[in-house]
Amino acid sequence: MRKGILFIVVFCLVLGFNGCKSKPEEKSFDSIKGTEFRKDATLTITSPTGEVKAIYEIEIAATEAACTQGLMYRESMAENRGMLFDPKGPSETPFWMKNTYIPLDIIFIDKDKKIMHIAKNNTPFSEETIAPNGIYRYVLELNAGQAEKHNLKIGDLVQWE
Repeated sequence: MRKGILFIVVFCLVLGFNGCKSKPEEKSFDSIKGTEFRKDATLTITSPTGEVKAIYEIEIAATEAACTQGLMYRESMAENRGMLFDPKGPSETPFWMKNTYIPLDIIFIDKDKKIMHIAKNNTPFSEETIAPNGIYRYVLELNAGQAEKHNLKIGDLVQWE
């Protein structure tokens, strides 16, 4: 009898108690919060001479939670969309591509809203850090290839409304 009880206890421990439940637990497969596109503004990138180079619909990540999640877990993003990060002041915190499915161009913007660094075609799921040489004010993430396609350069002006 003792061996039978011991067997049942060990059996339940091995199965993590799941085998001892009378009804299996139902799991929810809802989308991850924050992965649906939300248009917060229209962003325009112009050359120093005022020539419009590109226009995007953007989400603005303005809270710590939104900045931490960024574009993680999204499997796609329309070509004319992006995410603007506003760390609420000067920053030198690096970015990475952990849990990010989409290859991205990461554009660092200075306090005058000018492009100061472009990290092109970053690899999905990479944990390698991505940062400019210096302090930035904003960061714009776009689908990989957008910087090349629109000939975006250091010194171009970034504006949103």
